[in-house]
Amino acid sequence: MGAGSLTFNPYLKFELDRIVPTEYDSAFRKQLLHGMVHDEGAAMLGGVSGHAGLFGTANDVAKLMHLYLNDGLYAEEQLIASGVVHEYSKCVYCDEGNYRGMGFDRPNKPGDPNGNAAPSVSEKSFGHSGFTGTYTWIDPENEIVYVFLSNRVHPTRENRNIYKLNLRTNILEEVYKAIEKAKSR
Repeated sequence: MGAGSLTFNPYLKFELDRIVPTEYDSAFRKQLLHGMVHDEGAAMLGGVSGHAGLFGTANDVAKLMHLYLNDGLYAEEQLIASGVVHEYSKCVYCDEGNYRGMGFDRPNKPGDPNGNAAPSVSEKSFGHSGFTGTYTWIDPENEIVYVFLSNRVHPTRENRNIYKLNLRTNILEEVYKAIEKAKSR
């Protein structure tokens, strides 16, 4: 995919000046986390987990999200079997109030301005929001890939402004507004 920065445990592969430090972990590892996964559960798995620990530049994360947008197809090569991303991103238990897919977040309440997705996302959209402030969202219906990389926990996880301001989804909503504005021209 040409996504050379995507890796787990980047401290093993890159100079630390290429990696943004996370938070000072005063409870578990008792050090500044720099180039290692922030999530304690993923750390106990050696830094490699399906829900946390993948590092990369925004451009390389966007390449991965395009792979998901196209149900495993990237640059005319099927890297994930067709149908797998679709199955892992669909809402299985929406009727019971569980809006998560098997492998991805889903819009938790369609049109909810305070939800985990922008109000204008399609029902088929999916993504991931990370505790440290990262956020990716894929909307197959509108062919949108959105990548938001941030580090809200540096130097401490007490910084909750990204949640209070609903920053990640508000910016994504502006993308939808810009698309609508461009269509109306």
